Amino acid sequence: MITRRLRPTEQYFPTEPWLEAYRDAINASAEYAERADGWGVDFDGSFVFQIENVPLESKTVADLPPEIVESVEHHANRTARSTESILEDAPEDVRERIESRSGPLEERVAEEVLTTTLADVPDRMWPELRATLPDPIDDLIAQLEENVAADGTIYAYLDLFDTECRGVDTLTDLEERRHGFRLVGDYEQWRTLVRGNGDVIDMLMAGDFELDGDIQAILKYSDAAVALAEVSADLDSRFIV
Repeated sequence: MITRRLRPTEQYFPTEPWLEAYRDAINASAEYAERADGWGVDFDGSFVFQIENVPLESKTVADLPPEIVESVEHHANRTARSTESILEDAPEDVRERIESRSGPLEERVAEEVLTTTLADVPDRMWPELRATLPDPIDDLIAQLEENVAADGTIYAYLDLFDTECRGVDTLTDLEERRHGFRLVGDYEQWRTLVRGNGDVIDMLMAGDFELDGDIQAILKYSDAAVALAEVSADLDSRFIV
């Protein structure tokens, strides 16, 4: 029995749907519009948020938010009758590990999934198995496949101009989009900021973040930068890890 509700993908940071929800929240913020008046009008105000050291190699599916873990376990049991046919198309090394485990087949499959590192999920969660999972989980797997660079970095692009965010994107290579500014920090620092537990200017000055771009422009529009962080903190965000 599932006791926790799966959330929509846009609530999980850092995913592209979360970034799109963030864009909408920026554009709905009168406070940001007031503070950002003139930003990027005579210069490139677009930003890349560079999220480094996302712990994909060290974290497993079991480390995902509890509602996701519970849903994986539930659906493994619910698909018990079809598990054997699903297993026929599993990657050979995955099938061998499942066969080496003890217990009912559906429990062995669930254990294999839960102990898979997040970095390995795209390769080890084969299509037939993914088809049995709820859409939000399949969406999260797609995010790992499509929006994480080879080194585990996530690049979030925001086209900020004057009082609005004109668009967002996720990149796997910095060369995909021209940008005027780049804010670089570890995943844990980004979590602190998105939770609303840190001031972006203070964190920048303390070295928690690095800035590639005109620091004078940032300081001139420091209130707008703070408003951007406040908008993110107001979102109902969950964290993948």
